[in-house]
Amino acid sequence: MSKPDFKNFMNELADLSGEYIRSEFGKAHAVESKADSSPVTVVDKTVEKILREKILAAFPGHGIVGEEFGRVNPDSPYQWILDPIDGTKSFISGMPLFGTLIALMVGGEYSYGLIDQPILRQRCFGDNSECLFNGSPVRVNSDCKALRGSTVLISDAREVRFNRPQTLGGWREIEDRAAILRTWGDCYGYMMLCRGLAHLMLDPVLEIWDVAALIPCARGAGAAVSDWFGGGKFGREGGFIAACSKELLDETVSILNAKY
Repeated sequence: MSKPDFKNFMNELADLSGEYIRSEFGKAHAVESKADSSPVTVVDKTVEKILREKILAAFPGHGIVGEEFGRVNPDSPYQWILDPIDGTKSFISGMPLFGTLIALMVGGEYSYGLIDQPILRQRCFGDNSECLFNGSPVRVNSDCKALRGSTVLISDAREVRFNRPQTLGGWREIEDRAAILRTWGDCYGYMMLCRGLAHLMLDPVLEIWDVAALIPCARGAGAAVSDWFGGGKFGREGGFIAACSKELLDETVSILNAKY
């Protein structure tokens, strides 16, 4: 049996979900609050259902972990990680700085990741060795080695105060050193980093469905990555940092974890 073409399949998934999202974008949708107070709409739920049905039809033995509907087949070595609308706050505000995240972990490794922005029709696919933006290879802007003069992105700076208060002094120092600081965040910020349009993107806390697709894209584009503390505990335990150079990552981690 030939090896599945996961790249083409993931692009098919994104084509399918993107068509539906475009038909619903800009409309008023009822917003529910989940247990963690984050918003969710019927679009989030419908997108995940679309993706789950397509995956299980093609790979019935594979596992799925999704933000809205939990886990199936947890013992499979193939685990699909889904975030149907990463950046629901942007989606419900009519801002196209959100995306659909589709990842595949193989044997516990972050193997393939896709970031899709269906309104702008922008898409990154990564497999740790390369990153494609709308089908063409892209690389980070590795000329930037320091925070001075850099463009720094974060989804919501308040999350530092809420979730990593011991690093708030370091974050304030990063804010001061950056030339440009913007909340062009969620998955879209990491896409900008992969394309060489930003130098540093970081989030203090993420769930697995927020981060699984980012890692193969960032690594494939040549980014240096770590958790908030310089390690590899990505997600809720450690958040995520992606930098365009190892020097910039090291400076960021050092400042965040210094005593202020």
